[in-house]
Amino acid sequence: MRDLLRHRGFVLLWCGQFLGFLGDWALRTMLLIWVYQLTRSGIAVSVVGVAEALPLLILAPLAGVFVDRWHRAYTMAGAVIARAVLVLPLLTVTTRAGFGVILGVTVLANAASQFFMPAASAAVPVVVAPEQVGRANSLLSLVSGGITVIAPGAAALLFAGVGPHGAVVAVAALYGLAALVLLFVPAGRPIGRGQETPSVMREMRAGLRYVRRSSLLVSLIAMAFVAMLGVGALSVLDVVFVTRALHLRSETVGLLLTSSGAGTLAGGIAISLLSARMTRSYHWLLGVAALVAGLGYLAYALAPTLPAAAAVLFVVGLSFPPLTVSAMTMVQVVTEDAFMGRVMSLLNTSMAVATIASMACGGVLTDLFGVRQVIAGGAVLLMAAGLLSLRLIRTTPTRQSRPEEAAAEPIPELVDSAS
Repeated sequence: MRDLLRHRGFVLLWCGQFLGFLGDWALRTMLLIWVYQLTRSGIAVSVVGVAEALPLLILAPLAGVFVDRWHRAYTMAGAVIARAVLVLPLLTVTTRAGFGVILGVTVLANAASQFFMPAASAAVPVVVAPEQVGRANSLLSLVSGGITVIAPGAAALLFAGVGPHGAVVAVAALYGLAALVLLFVPAGRPIGRGQETPSVMREMRAGLRYVRRSSLLVSLIAMAFVAMLGVGALSVLDVVFVTRALHLRSETVGLLLTSSGAGTLAGGIAISLLSARMTRSYHWLLGVAALVAGLGYLAYALAPTLPAAAAVLFVVGLSFPPLTVSAMTMVQVVTEDAFMGRVMSLLNTSMAVATIASMACGGVLTDLFGVRQVIAGGAVLLMAAGLLSLRLIRTTPTRQSRPEEAAAEPIPELVDSAS
């Protein structure tokens, strides 16, 4: 692990992602508070959540094509700079009439993010050696874990201290600093491309064919879809659980969010310390982590008190870094660099579809059957995803053991362009 912390390229990637994610979380928290202050409407807050998800569903497949064409470091920096510019119209919002501006900024800023995440994921196996990919992902998981603990509270304090316009300026400055760091990440254009550039649709079809030929990628995407179908709605039901199941004030949901974030941070630290021993066991870790998270959510659905619910969510949070690190590492190891952006975008798209479907159904089912029952149903789906993973993914791939068909056949986009 120390060698990674002395690796200039990885440190730049780590710091750039930290600053970018910190800006994202600060912006999201600030917008939710601001919208509620302006409208006093729970529906308006939900609409902001939908506006965040729509770009992922619509733009992710297209973004992957361009990520596989462009310089990865410049793509990451450009996406962050775009967000810095796109948040500036928020400075014109002073009344409820500015809600449309907030929605527009939310959609466009999250659209820019669809280019950042595939490029960042594709940069990892380029920046570090193949045997370091798992450890690199483990250290990067600390970014999300740490930010979920510190960013919401810090953003709320910033909003209260300097007001919404001051918070917007601070977020834009964070994005600008992140872009400056990311420009120097040593991750260029993908390897394995010819001089000709096929059409966007042809490259998208090539990406789909590439995924279909890998049973591992198909299994990982299927597992992620089932998992997000179960857990997607749960991410917005905590406040409902607190008020309807525990009969407490809605503000007490902060304890649950903090407990979950602390568990995620602790899980990130644990997987970072153990990553050197897990290089052959990510397939097993993925399935077990999903099962543990599902069992945890089942216990959460049955929790009788707020402290019990918080303790269970801490355990659930512990399981998420091993789950995400395992899945991400296997995808990065088995995927050729020329297809990394499209593969990550397809994975993100499947998760977005499942998340939106889960949220849409979760709210209706909660009103019909109760919040505890819906959380328990989501837990069952998450456990099913874990069992599916253990059944379909029996070994952890290595850089030397990619699917034979992917290694033996020419890159589909080059075949298409020559025909």
